[in-house]
Amino acid sequence: MKYNVLQRIESEEVLAPAVSVIITVYNGAEYLAECLESIFAQTLKNIEIICVDDASTDNTPQLLKTYRDRITIITNPSNRMAGESRNIGFEKATGEYVIFLDADDVFESDMLEKAYEKAKSCEADICIFREDLFSESIENRTGYSYAEPFMKELETRDFFSPKELADMLFSLWNGWAWDKLFRREFIAGTGLKFQKLQSTNDGFFVHAALALSERISLVNKVLVHHRTGNGSSLSNTRDKAWESCLVYLKELRRDLMQRGVFVTFERSYLNWSLEFLYWNYQTLNEASKKKLAEAIRQFFINEIEIMRYGREDFYNEFSGWFADCIMKNEENKIPVTEAERFRKTYQLNELKIEALQKYLTKHRWKTALWGAGIRGRAFAEIYGESWNNIQCVYDTDRTKQGQAICNELMIREFSVQNAEKTDCILVLNSAHIASVLEKLHGKQVVVFDLNTYLNSPRELEDCILKGD
Repeated sequence: MKYNVLQRIESEEVLAPAVSVIITVYNGAEYLAECLESIFAQTLKNIEIICVDDASTDNTPQLLKTYRDRITIITNPSNRMAGESRNIGFEKATGEYVIFLDADDVFESDMLEKAYEKAKSCEADICIFREDLFSESIENRTGYSYAEPFMKELETRDFFSPKELADMLFSLWNGWAWDKLFRREFIAGTGLKFQKLQSTNDGFFVHAALALSERISLVNKVLVHHRTGNGSSLSNTRDKAWESCLVYLKELRRDLMQRGVFVTFERSYLNWSLEFLYWNYQTLNEASKKKLAEAIRQFFINEIEIMRYGREDFYNEFSGWFADCIMKNEENKIPVTEAERFRKTYQLNELKIEALQKYLTKHRWKTALWGAGIRGRAFAEIYGESWNNIQCVYDTDRTKQGQAICNELMIREFSVQNAEKTDCILVLNSAHIASVLEKLHGKQVVVFDLNTYLNSPRELEDCILKGD
């Protein structure tokens, strides 16, 4: 018997589930109970829960059996990987909407209710919501990076079309499935399937679905807490399957071309591909880096013909430079540490950053950087001396406060009193913007999203948020 799935109304007709929750699990016994309990606690009760055990060899099968009166259990006879397991779960789903969840994450109790109500209210094909990250303890969570100016605008709308965001679509939302609710008939109508990959198995499915949808809605709230640092997690297998990132990108391009919509999303595809490929390259070991670099080179030559694009097609100068390094067999120049990466990024994007400085000077805004971490130090080292309108660096880490980050630029504690002396806070990491806006408590301070500015084709003023 499925938990809270079949509910009878006065006419004795059976209601279909509002949402089918599909969970794939392989050797996930350590965190599975916490995940399931957060689903059982959902305020939306008309749901079905389908767990696909991908031939686990730990205690997962026994644990699932203890919940058999609340869930549907599907057991694969052999390990078929997460993508194929999700396809198997989808075939059994009967809900109006479906969601594909990881077995080690934790969910807010109103996640399904909020997402379903928003999607249902406008008959959206997809409803997206936000997540944050945690490792050991769910009490210690960190924000995830979003293009906040876009999120603030989209949250006010019932729905939007992906074509409205055609030049940014794939970069705005990552290609993972657990923060998105999909209308089941829409997915069935597209024929989309998860790829049979060891890593990045949901990228093609998610990004193709976003591009093919007609209506997307957004709940701009954190509803899922994503666990990181789990060695058995699906997101920690890239070295074993270094080529998966390219398999996904090739299939996405092929599918969009076949459906006649690639041209619409071409610039988004180009910029996201470079961003995603660099991230994969950066995270691999040396042997895998070499193999991936050669495969990327062939991808650039034979698939996307990288040389036909001009510099104006790359939103972030770092992406174009990364492509040049690959094409010239100069991978030794590609930075692999975060500090090196951001120093290079800020140097290469000098024209954009100079335009920002002129804008701040024109408005006579007293400016502060937010964060004395890797990005803050890289920015200060390059521009701290020449930017005479940067007053200080705000940081919540008390051990850093009172120190000079460089060039006598002092690190200060953020407070309401200090905020009153600041006109603009330059936030280099978008993951901090939501908390910065919250800390401002309505103060009339401008918050500038530098990360979105450097990684989008939007105008400078489009990356400004107000603290009121």
